[in-house]
Amino acid sequence: MERWENRYTHSRNGAARAVEHSKADRIKNILLILLAVALLGIGIAGGQAIVFRGETKDLIAARAIAECGEAVSQADLLSRSGGSDTAGALGKIRANINAVDVLSSMNQSLYGQVLAPQSVFTDLYNVIDSYSAKLKVGSATIEELTNLKDRLSVLQTQLVELR
Repeated sequence: MERWENRYTHSRNGAARAVEHSKADRIKNILLILLAVALLGIGIAGGQAIVFRGETKDLIAARAIAECGEAVSQADLLSRSGGSDTAGALGKIRANINAVDVLSSMNQSLYGQVLAPQSVFTDLYNVIDSYSAKLKVGSATIEELTNLKDRLSVLQTQLVELR
């Protein structure tokens, strides 16, 4: 009888081993499926991040070009205003240049590349300061206006070339 008991016991243990083995296979398959889904999710998220990064870089450049274009428009108004609202226009030009300067710094922080060298912004700020000083004392500002337009043109060219 022992022989038959051992035989059935053995088959019961074997069945138990088979059940345990099939559970392990199922767990392994589930883990592989979860891993595949996770990798797919990471791939999709990574692709979206790359697209977002490219769009952000384009938006920064477009905004810098728009701000520079506004500064050029304001500089064109300076020659036509005849001094009536020159101080206000200079303030707007400075604000536009500052915006481009900030966007350039952001672009450097995010992408490692400036939109324009810092020397361009320094030159523009110096020209505006000189223009403002001459305006206060009532001196001729034709030279400063020419310098301002020239430097704004250089900045605008550099920004457009980056696109």
